[in-house]
Amino acid sequence: MEVVYLTHLDEQIDQEPHIMAIGFFDGIHLGHQALLNHAKKLAYEKNVLFTAMTFSPHPDEVIRGDKNRKYLMPLPQKINRMAEMGVDKLFVMTFDRTFASLPPADFIQTYIVGLNVKHVVVGFDFTFGFKAQGNNDLLRRESRKSSQFGLSVIPKKTYLHEKISSTLIKELIQRGELDLVPYYLGANYEVEVNILDYSTNGNIVVQPNHKSLLPAPGIYNVEVIQGEKRLYGKFYHHPESRTENELELNEPLYELDKTCSIAFMSEVRTARSVSV
Repeated sequence: MEVVYLTHLDEQIDQEPHIMAIGFFDGIHLGHQALLNHAKKLAYEKNVLFTAMTFSPHPDEVIRGDKNRKYLMPLPQKINRMAEMGVDKLFVMTFDRTFASLPPADFIQTYIVGLNVKHVVVGFDFTFGFKAQGNNDLLRRESRKSSQFGLSVIPKKTYLHEKISSTLIKELIQRGELDLVPYYLGANYEVEVNILDYSTNGNIVVQPNHKSLLPAPGIYNVEVIQGEKRLYGKFYHHPESRTENELELNEPLYELDKTCSIAFMSEVRTARSVSV
């Protein structure tokens, strides 16, 4: 997969015709997957590239100054997941104050028409442009008026009558309800970590990406993923301790490389019953 980083200062980029899915895609949950798979299907039918556009950082970091915002899927992890989804080319748009002030019509002209997008796929609640003034009604009008691009709007996806959203998944994780997450995310919640050291009790001291969302303090049953290897164990998250995050493997003699992914399966107990 090719990754193209864009800013509002970029000159026009020549592109062959393609189908583009647009969104922030934090977590690439089941709703996002429906959107991406629809774009992929259209691209296959029309024999053109399947592309996606995402934004970095999240608009709230720029507009609301939320510099401590945590993500289900920091950008490097999102890029890897997009490749797994079959995206041919990923556009990563730098979201800054200049981009935030872009009129909706300019966004359409520059980043849809200007990039030679022949069909756009977005979610039902997609907004864009200055103060989110652009919406799907505007996209639909421009699509019909100019005939330069088609439009597909993917309807809301729900589970037990609740909208599948990154916000809801974050709430489940922060409450420690990791066993419910796959119903919305489509898989266990994964965090990529660096291996730092081994503690005196034999546990592995790990450091997640500083932008990754972690569950509430407590102990969790996890699957440890490193290449083709799958191990199981417990993840100890105790922010008040000197070693905030530790991993205990069911195979204690197995040595991990420098990085791995941790998939959270269920909570063992909360911080109230954890002694550190």
